[in-house]
Amino acid sequence: MTAVDDTATPANARNPLFWMTSPGNTPKGDRRDFHTMDETEWTDWLMPGTRYKLLYCNLVSGAFTILLQVDPGIKATSHWHVGNLQVYILEGGFYYYDGTVVVDGQTIPDIGTPHSFTVETAGTIHEPFSTDTGCVMLAMFDGPIGGYTEDGQLAVIGDARLHYYMAKDNSAVHNTQLVDYSYGSTDLQ
Repeated sequence: MTAVDDTATPANARNPLFWMTSPGNTPKGDRRDFHTMDETEWTDWLMPGTRYKLLYCNLVSGAFTILLQVDPGIKATSHWHVGNLQVYILEGGFYYYDGTVVVDGQTIPDIGTPHSFTVETAGTIHEPFSTDTGCVMLAMFDGPIGGYTEDGQLAVIGDARLHYYMAKDNSAVHNTQLVDYSYGSTDLQ
């Protein structure tokens, strides 16, 4: 084993131990950290009977978070999850297929209700249904979602950038936490 010669390194150099001491806090500036959801307008989403509020949009990684509102009794169009989607239900509910699952030979209800959580994993293709009360959910996308027409043709890829532009066209991005290559610029080209 060879000894490390650290005499050639300046005493103030950034070494691995630097981040174990406090380098100071990021300046706050004039940016608000918190917004209530009633400060943001609803934007029509990718299928009839749905609206969203864009909370977070990472144009670098492709991740985005929306508050999604679905009218009562809506059957979602067939869609493909390119990335994982985490869902936390705030109001109402939704389900897949007939809203049941068979466990140990027993058919039991399997419906998302307020304060329940699920992950729609990457690669999943399905058509969820909202309950007769509709649904409001927090939806955290790791990547895009692909929507199909009734005859099975890919109609749209709903990525972070598309969600940003749809909300921007509705003047509903003033509270969106945006991550972009240009250090927070909202002037996307």
